[in-house]
Amino acid sequence: MIKNILFYNNGPAPNPSLSPILASMGLHCVEFGDAFENSHTDASFVMKVMNYVQSEDIHMVFSGDYVPLLASVCEMKKLPYVSWIGNCPQQELLSKTILYRCNYFFCFDRACANRLAGLGCENVYHFPLAVDTAAFRDVFDGIEEEGLEYAYDISLEEYPQDDRGTRFESEEIPAYVKGYIDGIEEAQIRVYGYNFVREMLEEEVAREILAKAGILQGEMYFDYPIQLAADLINEEISIKEHRRVAEKLNHNIHNYTCKQENKTRLYRNSKINLYITPKTVESGIGQGVLDILAAGGFCLTNYQPETAEFFEDGKEIVMYTDLADLVQKADYYLQHEEEREAIAKAGHEKVMAQFSLHERLTDMLGIVEESIA
Repeated sequence: MIKNILFYNNGPAPNPSLSPILASMGLHCVEFGDAFENSHTDASFVMKVMNYVQSEDIHMVFSGDYVPLLASVCEMKKLPYVSWIGNCPQQELLSKTILYRCNYFFCFDRACANRLAGLGCENVYHFPLAVDTAAFRDVFDGIEEEGLEYAYDISLEEYPQDDRGTRFESEEIPAYVKGYIDGIEEAQIRVYGYNFVREMLEEEVAREILAKAGILQGEMYFDYPIQLAADLINEEISIKEHRRVAEKLNHNIHNYTCKQENKTRLYRNSKINLYITPKTVESGIGQGVLDILAAGGFCLTNYQPETAEFFEDGKEIVMYTDLADLVQKADYYLQHEEEREAIAKAGHEKVMAQFSLHERLTDMLGIVEESIA
């Protein structure tokens, strides 16, 4: 039976309160977040993990993003390595280490799970994200009065840009390639619920895109240039989409960053919380959607297959199918407070009933224990 867990917490994780919840389940959870120089070769990092495994009698290693180094240690020590994938894209998911039998992939995005299974991974599960429901039980009790400074009409989290918005601006990229990319982006940006970027890419062009963007892979990775190039293009589409939304909406938008404090109050007191799913996420429900609903906020988001599968449009959440639809629905719900509040309350109840982090982790551990029994 799994009792002692090594939880690697460096970078995006399914939930910041995951470690305490594991402890509340009666598990001994050892958390560490040391960085590594190379995701496949770092002797110092490997030795630290090995020491934790030995000194703490570890039964399972757990992380959010997949880390090939952790998989290598677990393969050597015959331990299950669980990664709850809640972030796309991840170049490491093309590492040849994904085929290790120790790996258990729990993917929030069904399309991502299908790709991993198609590559030959044995233990792959579609597993939507979740929230610490205990932290959101009283969101409708007095929080409005305490958070009036967050009473915005529309709130939207900024899309991280760093160098992702300039990868295709290099003079080294031929004009015909830029035109090819622009054509794909203009077609995809108008479509929700189905991503066809990979289908429109030719391998020769994909390799040129990766070379000019400085994306290089070594022998430890599978050679899938079309997937990598598609990820780059989808990231740029996401940046463009955020800009166009800001231009189209007739209302002031409060842009916040992922480090914004008092997110619960922000979500609860904003009239509309707009969530735009990154184009790199093909089918899954983003953590932001669940956080908004858990906080009792009204969520307006783009159509997404799994969002439509788990939530009733117009009753628990509101989805738009194009920019014109977004503008129309934003205008409508800003003027209809009672409908907005009823939808927010129903969405909150759905998340509390079906997206409990405690229950999700219990199910996850049950799957692993049954597999190794």
